[in-house]
Amino acid sequence: MPADQMTPPRPGQRRRPSAKERIATRKAEEAARARAARRRKTVTTAIVAAVVLAVAVVLTIVVQSQRTGSSPNAAVPTNTTLDGAVIGVGSADAPAVIDVYEDFGCPACGAFEARHAGTLAELAADGDVLLRYHPISILDRAFTDDYPTRAMNAAGVVVDAAGPEAYVRFTQELFARQPAEGGPGLTDDELVELAHEAGASGADVERGIRNLVFEDWTGELTDRASREGITGTPTVLLDGEPFNWPTLEPAALADAVRAAA
Repeated sequence: MPADQMTPPRPGQRRRPSAKERIATRKAEEAARARAARRRKTVTTAIVAAVVLAVAVVLTIVVQSQRTGSSPNAAVPTNTTLDGAVIGVGSADAPAVIDVYEDFGCPACGAFEARHAGTLAELAADGDVLLRYHPISILDRAFTDDYPTRAMNAAGVVVDAAGPEAYVRFTQELFARQPAEGGPGLTDDELVELAHEAGASGADVERGIRNLVFEDWTGELTDRASREGITGTPTVLLDGEPFNWPTLEPAALADAVRAAA
């Protein structure tokens, strides 16, 4: 019998699959396993995507509730302008305008005030510039007691009770006594005392500072600054254009303001 022929199977004996048939069977099994793996991957991906979407929706709701949580009837300090967004110092008819966005927990803001506050006060007093202060609170996480919000609320209480000049005196003291990040800020007792020294005192002032009467206002102004494109503090604008204050000596700043005017 030729060697390349197989002995026919006996009756009732199962024929052994050929190599070609075994290869085809393995390929079919591998294809089935691959399809099953793809189905599992698709299902897993869909589940993960659904979970991520659900988490994203929850986070969006939380963030939006925090960012837009101010009541439409939220208290706004008097002696402010632009719907409570600005504390203006100087003549509204001044030929130049400087906008200053500051966080009372921001070390760079403290450096700006230490370097240029006196010059800016002189320029405003001489009628050369209108200073528009935009307090915001973006650094609460850098402190253990939400100090920037508490300090900004206290500043709102001061301007409400005693006007923009008292606000400037109060905030300059805040920057002069600025606490280090990573710990607590000034206590309510200290904020009340500084407010008194700035010219704002009485039961209403103390109650406003301790009870965060302008907390919604702090959130609204911070959110508004974000919508306006403010990404950090201090942001200083001279007639609407970014002003590179760290490169200038105070006298040079005064020259730049008068030149703009």
